[in-house]
Amino acid sequence: MNMEAIYAVDAKNGLSKDGVIPWHSKRDMNFFMNKTMHNVVIMGRKTYLSLPKRPLKNRLNIVLTRDFVVDTQEKNVLFTNNDTIYKDILENRDYYMSMCPSLNPDFKIFFIGGKIIYEKYIPLCETVWLTRIKKDYSCDLFFDYDYSKQFKDEVAIEEDDELKIVKIVKIMKIMKLS
Repeated sequence: MNMEAIYAVDAKNGLSKDGVIPWHSKRDMNFFMNKTMHNVVIMGRKTYLSLPKRPLKNRLNIVLTRDFVVDTQEKNVLFTNNDTIYKDILENRDYYMSMCPSLNPDFKIFFIGGKIIYEKYIPLCETVWLTRIKKDYSCDLFFDYDYSKQFKDEVAIEEDDELKIVKIVKIMKIMKLS
């Protein structure tokens, strides 16, 4: 299906504090940018409004919301209350590529937050990219997903003193390859 999730948490599975990401990690931001560039990103309204620069450039930004607050004239952002928009995107790839010409012809859909989006859509994803920031940032919103039933153990992609980036792959996908 070409759907993935990407997110970061602190040492205590904190996702955000006061509605924003409290850490500033260039490595994590570069990883996020490189993974999602020229792809579709789906997020909730609060995540969209928390972005320092919006919409995210060179990506089709889909904002799931019941409140249609349009604060941009950019063509690469779509506000919708259709929580199955991902199906339409996958079935009508050419249409969405015309909306955002910078999309890769074989683009993926990335779910990029927040907590409610992750809870709802991670079960549909083939891969999850998780950055574990090794410091506690006293977050007030937490996300700790139980991957044990649907996903294979995580594989470390990068690690240093600041963070660890892991790839978590759906079990069914692994079984098809063997």
